[in-house]
Amino acid sequence: MIKNIVFDMGNVLIKWIPETFMKGCSETARELLGKEIYYSENWLRLDRGELSEEELTELVCERIPESYRADAKKLIRWYDMSSQIDGMEELVKELKDRGYKVYLLSNTSKVFYSFKELFPVIKLFDGTFISADHGVLKPDKQIFRLFCKQFSLSPSECVFVDDSQANVQSASEEGFTGITFSGNAEELKMKLGNLNLF
Repeated sequence: MIKNIVFDMGNVLIKWIPETFMKGCSETARELLGKEIYYSENWLRLDRGELSEEELTELVCERIPESYRADAKKLIRWYDMSSQIDGMEELVKELKDRGYKVYLLSNTSKVFYSFKELFPVIKLFDGTFISADHGVLKPDKQIFRLFCKQFSLSPSECVFVDDSQANVQSASEEGFTGITFSGNAEELKMKLGNLNLF
């Protein structure tokens, strides 16, 4: 019996689209800054809690021309340019109103504790679990075990919603009911309805 709905954050609750964040930059700048920030090993280190945002900013700025540094600092603070996915705050509220516990399980940095105030949907959660606090990233199965241990949950009682098929597959192999999110809140509600949750 499902009692808990577990949500990823980026591209499930909040828009995470690096190309959109970089749209004001030149093509050359987008290529360089994308490689040095969002698609770098250091970004993964940030999400594993191995680097602070300040340390990442310093490392990036050391590696790029001075003319790009202002843009780099802005891009590292991606959350200032993001917004909630349409319909997801309302969906989470509906699930809570129906008596389900709702949790956040995200690959994200410790800056989460500052930027979460920007997004009302995050205030609805019964518990949040971020990769940077535990040094492990999805789709590593260990993150799902640690999550269940922290909140004393049984995977068989949890639905896990993520936009990454690899993450959903990993959760499913740990006993969660997995749903791959396509970006549409109404479609997600229908899939949850197919599980008799609506």
